[in-house]
Amino acid sequence: MRLKPIYTHIAFLLATAPVYASSTNSDLFELPLEDLLNIDVLSPSQTIKKIGQAPNIISVVNAYQIEKMGARTLSDVLKMTPGVQILTRRNGQDMVWIRGIPSGRNSKVMLVIDGVPQREGLIGGWSPDEQVQLNNIERIEVIRGPGSALYGGDAYSGMISIFTKQDVPQATKLSVGVGSYDRQWASFNTGKAGLYGKFILSGRWLDSEGYRQQYDRNGFDSTHRNNVDAKSLSASLINEQWQFGVNYDDYSTEYPHYSSNQYKSQRYQTLSAHLKHAWQFDKLSIENQLYTYRVKRTFERTIFDENNTLDFYSDSDLDTAANGLRSQWNYGFNNDHHAVFGLIYQQRQVGEYHETISLKNSLPTTEYESRIVRNGDYAPSSHNRAVYLQQESYFWQQSLGVTIGARIDDYPEFSSETSPRIAVTYQSSQDWSSKLIWGTAFRAPTFLQQYEVRNDDNVSGNPNLTPEKIETLEAEWVYHFSNNENLSLRGFSSDLSDFIQSVAGNPYDNSLEKQHVPGYEVEWNAKWQASWQYFNRISSSFNYTRVNSDQASLAKDTANWLLFAEDAQFSFYLGLNYLGRRNPSDTYHARVSVPELKEKDNKSSYWTLDSNLSYRPDGHSPWQWTIGVKNLLDKQHYNPTYAPDSYYDVRKEPFSIDVSVNYRFN
Repeated sequence: MRLKPIYTHIAFLLATAPVYASSTNSDLFELPLEDLLNIDVLSPSQTIKKIGQAPNIISVVNAYQIEKMGARTLSDVLKMTPGVQILTRRNGQDMVWIRGIPSGRNSKVMLVIDGVPQREGLIGGWSPDEQVQLNNIERIEVIRGPGSALYGGDAYSGMISIFTKQDVPQATKLSVGVGSYDRQWASFNTGKAGLYGKFILSGRWLDSEGYRQQYDRNGFDSTHRNNVDAKSLSASLINEQWQFGVNYDDYSTEYPHYSSNQYKSQRYQTLSAHLKHAWQFDKLSIENQLYTYRVKRTFERTIFDENNTLDFYSDSDLDTAANGLRSQWNYGFNNDHHAVFGLIYQQRQVGEYHETISLKNSLPTTEYESRIVRNGDYAPSSHNRAVYLQQESYFWQQSLGVTIGARIDDYPEFSSETSPRIAVTYQSSQDWSSKLIWGTAFRAPTFLQQYEVRNDDNVSGNPNLTPEKIETLEAEWVYHFSNNENLSLRGFSSDLSDFIQSVAGNPYDNSLEKQHVPGYEVEWNAKWQASWQYFNRISSSFNYTRVNSDQASLAKDTANWLLFAEDAQFSFYLGLNYLGRRNPSDTYHARVSVPELKEKDNKSSYWTLDSNLSYRPDGHSPWQWTIGVKNLLDKQHYNPTYAPDSYYDVRKEPFSIDVSVNYRFN
């Protein structure tokens, strides 16, 4: 492990983190058992509701769970959520598939951070890897099912809404750690409360050589590793009416699936900023938010010949921006009837995009491998305008809830899209509750799918594309054995049409085929107090999902088991993640050149076990030590690559261990 460089970053973090003294820390590290009936959620209806009354199927993960899991990435959190399968592209970045619906660059799952859509303007994607800073997250709300009735075309199969910390921490916290594969990191959280508002600041630095991939995409030996260099900084200014937030992330890694004589780096720099203002009247509240999300991506690819001479060089630059303005009006007629009205304006802009070959066969050249061109414009822009209306009503002493709403999106490239939703929730007593939800959603084609021009005639754009469509019927039944134990049964049925796809390298087109994807989920949650000397506060969760789809590389069966245990000094986490056998593919291993690997089946089921143990000398100590283990039993497992599935599989992380120390400045 390389330890020396970490000291420079620790010194920087200490120098930049102001110290906020806590008035009391008697219960600083305590977490009471939480009433499972009274979890508040915001994203399903843009109004705060109890989870049983929310008009979506939703899971919530809070900051405590993220920390105690020892989660390194957003993928670590999402993979333990019902109905979510994490896959890995051959560029080393993760994909999130919700309820069996493929999302190659996560363009069918919406990621929102503090109300700002994190969607890159050209490719339409985002990454749940080390690009997302975890130590500043207050909670994550994961919606499974269409969300276009409020959020438009990005929330096709689901939505992940992240809320960053809005309260000044009771004490400045600094964490440093080292781990396997030369992994080292540092993070901090701090803040200050003043007369005119709150200031909250957090940061994260990470460097890791990563584990070796073993084989390149054709099946030959490879020396490439999943190396990562990531830096993040987040700041918020908040008072009663105004909120300003900014997040900056700088993430670098390499394509791990090229041969050893090839190297392709990738660097993403993202800036997300928003300004929000809220008015509160007697029955009316108005919230306006202005935001921007900017992405700069750079690639460099090199190939060396047998004499170790540079034989090929290409580079790629991408610079895009997505800007938006949202105004939402909430009016409460009385305690039982509430209306939501919203206006949206969103703009996408491609500042620059090209993939250029400047050295080929050891000879200088200038050759554009890929560009975006719309009617001669190499930096196109587009926009959409939207309006949404939602009525929420409650009957029979608020035991029956009805939510009816729709959103209309207007794009210049194609006709308007209307996304309706109807949700009925019912809770006759404290013992059980139920939901029935119907809705439709769409996913607009990306600039890349519409306007890409390639010199190899491979998968070019098609400006005549129309949006993909989905219609979903969902049902949920929850039985509460007590305030701290429940059992959930859920069913869903989705009809998909107008898929945007390319067949045999031809231009993108809308498929005439339709797909029906039914499935169900089972989830059990419980928390209890034990009389043991150690680990006397315990919570556990189990979930199982079955998706009946033949989509290539999809695991029809997924399951998770999570166990949390703690006392005044120790906390312990154990997480089991199971993926059933992945569906076959007609092109599986078609381009693999090694006969032994060409016949190797890596689509079989597997399970991995993660654990995390923390120790604090006593409840008042500023020190905490943590040891975390990923893939505890060193399960060798692979992810058949998606888009395309014809290359050799991505090796997933073997056994690894992390050791960290946390200190709180009082």
